[in-house]
Amino acid sequence: MPGIKSDEDVEMILDRDAFTIEYDGTLTTLDDMYSAILDLGYVPRLASEKVSNADTQVANGEVPQPIADALIQARAMSKILLVDFFAEWCLACKALDEQTLSSEKVQSALAGYIFVKVDTDQFPQSAVYYDVVGMPTLLVLDAQGNEAFRSVGSISAADLSKTLESLNPH
Repeated sequence: MPGIKSDEDVEMILDRDAFTIEYDGTLTTLDDMYSAILDLGYVPRLASEKVSNADTQVANGEVPQPIADALIQARAMSKILLVDFFAEWCLACKALDEQTLSSEKVQSALAGYIFVKVDTDQFPQSAVYYDVVGMPTLLVLDAQGNEAFRSVGSISAADLSKTLESLNPH
């Protein structure tokens, strides 16, 4: 870079500096990418122009919508909650819908669940609140809102249905 003589001339401030990564899913996995980011000393976070300082403070407050309404419904029906964090532009999210969530095994396992899809572009405060760092992210929450399971990236229908059945013995 012009004006930089050596690596010693570059100061990194990890709690301030941010960068965006675009990657080719055919060359690396999401898990490998996250590991590399963590190894560098950074914390992966969801990037969104719609997330403001007020949104980041949500994590210290009440559960944001639409998850708050789903939790109320889960409590009323004595069910647990599966939250699918996605974005319209996310190809991995579309694949999860088509290959995993629509499978008969998963649909059968979801009978004891309240299922809510959360578009992170429409509800960025929900993604911040639940520390969603990549999509798709699936969360299983008990009726009190405690996280029982998290999956980031792809998951097979067999693995997801097995997990859903083990978390909900009804």
